[in-house]
Amino acid sequence: MAYQELNTAQVMDRLLYSLDRHLPLSVISVGVTETHVLAQYEVYSEEQFMSHPEAHVANHANVTRGHTHRGITFPNLEARDAALEAVRNADIVGINIRVSRSGEFTRHVFDVYGIAPNYVFEAYTRRVIMISQQRKFHDMLTNRKICIVCSYADEVKRALENRLQARLNFRITGTINIERYEDIPRVKQELKACEFDLCLLAAGTNAVILAPHIARELGKVALDLGQGMETLITGIIEGEQWLSGQIELAKLMEM
Repeated sequence: MAYQELNTAQVMDRLLYSLDRHLPLSVISVGVTETHVLAQYEVYSEEQFMSHPEAHVANHANVTRGHTHRGITFPNLEARDAALEAVRNADIVGINIRVSRSGEFTRHVFDVYGIAPNYVFEAYTRRVIMISQQRKFHDMLTNRKICIVCSYADEVKRALENRLQARLNFRITGTINIERYEDIPRVKQELKACEFDLCLLAAGTNAVILAPHIARELGKVALDLGQGMETLITGIIEGEQWLSGQIELAKLMEM
C-alpha cells in the first residue's frame, strides 16, 4: 500500500499550523519494537515473537533509558490492542522508510491490520530534526507551554531552560516520568492536570499509545521524539555513528 510521505520540513509545517491554531495533532513513530508489539499473535505466533531478539531485550534489559530501554515486556495483548488503536488514530506516522529493512515488516503488519496512515515520514529523522529544521523547531517551542514525558523529563527540562528559554520564551509546565507500560494510567491523569500546548514524548511504544490520546482526548499537539529527546540535552545527534552505518548522515539531514 502506498503512503503519502512527508519530509521533515512538511512535518514541522503541520506541527506549527496546529500549534498556531490550537488544533490537535499527533506525530508518532512505529519502529522495530512497536512493530513487534503490533505483530503479537496476529502476524507472529507466540513462539516467533518470544524467540525474537526484541522480546529478549524488552524482557531482560534492566535499564530505564537509552537504546535498549523498551518500557514494555512480551507478551502483552493489552499493549498490542492499545498500540493498534493509537496507530489507527495518529495523524502522522514515522516508519523506517529508507534507513532500515524493518520498514518492510512494519508495512506488512500495517497491511495485515488494514492500517493506512494519512502521512508517513522517515522515523530516524527524529534524531536530527531539531538540527536539520532548527528554525522551525525553535518556532515550535517559542512562547509555548510545554509538557515533557519521558524517563528523564526533569533532565530535559533543565537542558532546554538553560540553552533556549531566554531566547525562545517557552514555559515548561510539566515533567512527567514514564518508564513502563504500566505507568500509562498515571501519566494520563497527570497530563489531564497539566496545562500545555505541546507535549514532547520519548517512551517507545508507550509514546505511540499516549500521543494520539493527547491529541484526541485533550485537544493538544503531541510529538513523539524518541531517542531524539537526548539531543535536546546534549546538542549531539543521538547514535550518530550507528546512523552513519545505516545511511549517510548528510542524506538523513536532507530528508
